[in-house]
Amino acid sequence: MRRELAAKIILATLLVLFLINFTGAHTYKLSAFEIEVDTKLSTNPSTVIKFPPVGRVRANTHKAPLDIFISLEALHQERLSYILENIEDKEELVDVLGERTKVIVQLHLIRLFIISLLGGLVGASLVKYDKEAIITGLLVGIIIITTFSALAYYSYDINEFSDPSFEGMLEAAPWMIALIEEGLENIENLGYEIELIASSIADLFSKVGTLKPLARVGGDLRVLHLSDIHNNPVALPFIKQIAHSFEVDLIIDTGDMTDYGTPIEGELVEDIDELGIPYIFIGGNHDSPQIVERMKGFENVIVLEEGVVEIGGLTIVGVEDPSAKSNEMRVKRGEEIREDKEKLAGMVKGLEKDPDIVIVHNSILAEDILGEIPLLLHGHYHNLRVYEEKGTLIIDAGTTGASGLRGLQTREGIPYSVVLLHYNKEEDQTLSLDTLDLIKFYDRHSGFILERKLVN
Repeated sequence: MRRELAAKIILATLLVLFLINFTGAHTYKLSAFEIEVDTKLSTNPSTVIKFPPVGRVRANTHKAPLDIFISLEALHQERLSYILENIEDKEELVDVLGERTKVIVQLHLIRLFIISLLGGLVGASLVKYDKEAIITGLLVGIIIITTFSALAYYSYDINEFSDPSFEGMLEAAPWMIALIEEGLENIENLGYEIELIASSIADLFSKVGTLKPLARVGGDLRVLHLSDIHNNPVALPFIKQIAHSFEVDLIIDTGDMTDYGTPIEGELVEDIDELGIPYIFIGGNHDSPQIVERMKGFENVIVLEEGVVEIGGLTIVGVEDPSAKSNEMRVKRGEEIREDKEKLAGMVKGLEKDPDIVIVHNSILAEDILGEIPLLLHGHYHNLRVYEEKGTLIIDAGTTGASGLRGLQTREGIPYSVVLLHYNKEEDQTLSLDTLDLIKFYDRHSGFILERKLVN
């Protein structure tokens, strides 16, 4: 009799632990996010926050013999935009997330409680299904889940995340914690700054017509060059406003749409198809195959991995950054990019006439063909400038996303920047580049600069 009872307790315990370890995962909605919560048995209990496939953050937060995994699975941009527009300060944001988090914790505990009861009941019944098995199994399940929950609750110390360990790509980026803190500090100003941009920039653009000389500035074709958005949600409204105000015909994006190239970041570019303008994109070193595929899904986007495109009377040659072919963000140099440089040079030389524009993310990919092409567009360096080398006009659009989150670290702020190229038709109907508008907007200082350059 005692042996039978002991067998019921042992089997009930083993099955409860097995189910907690392998069936505890479930996905919940946390405001604009979808998160998966999971538990695993552990001799070194900790809370692990996962950002797939970037990495994870781990902290030893409690004493219950369980690892608690929280994984960010999806981000809903429309919901996030609504929250940012309707939440006035960081305290309200924290309160909203905090209340929803409490509900998720309660739901997950209920789920684990049910799993434990079923595990105990089935485990004890494997020995012999009778009244004793039912009572024993239920008691085992209740004792295990209650003990684990109580240990986790009363020993949990969220302050352990002040000194966490980083794994994966996040291991090299502990500064992200500081960025999140600073982002919360600036949320009170974000809504005001976006409103200021939307209300004042149209006014500023309307005054462009007073600048001289303007005999041919309107242009038969207007091309907007942008680069290095780096996940900044303000960048797309900024681009939309410029595209509308200047009646842009074509957009060329020289890469680094994201920071880590993760599918979650890809959710932030959903509005690109709403531009309604042909949009040529090449991947940068911070993009990835997942982001490239995401961009291919938009009807108005032409993804130029390597090749030539004829559009609007222009011949454009481009090649994506070698790092965009993988999730590796490291800037490649020397022998690592020799093949890509040769491909680009081969495409240019294979044309019957010189291309109108060559586009790359990092200008070093085109250094061997300078002097053989009239115009090179690139990004990467976050430094808006126009210069000439070996007879080739070179334009660096700077950073249309103000360097993304990294821009928050600078005291003076980094401007949102783009370059507008004005083309006019000659008598033989070929297009010639006549004028450049270098546009910068400093959101922190509400400063707007437009510098007009005539191209000889």
